[in-house]
Amino acid sequence: MTELTVTAAPKKTAYRLEREAREMKIYKEYEEFMSYPGAQPGAAKEYIMKKFNIHAPSTIWFIRKRVEERMKREGAQC
Repeated sequence: MTELTVTAAPKKTAYRLEREAREMKIYKEYEEFMSYPGAQPGAAKEYIMKKFNIHAPSTIWFIRKRVEERMKREGAQC
């Protein structure tokens, strides 16, 4: 029987780092927009979609969830 070895997590590629940085910008922009009293989620999504050239509103939801999960995993050091 062979032993299982635990290896360190692989280093992130340049593409991965760039993508995570972009997603963090989108996340922060959405959170900032929604922090204003009376802010509407639909308007926030439209603004972000235009600014970051995103074509589907659901993409923003997926990005926000990915960033939230990453923040939990990394201890909110993002």
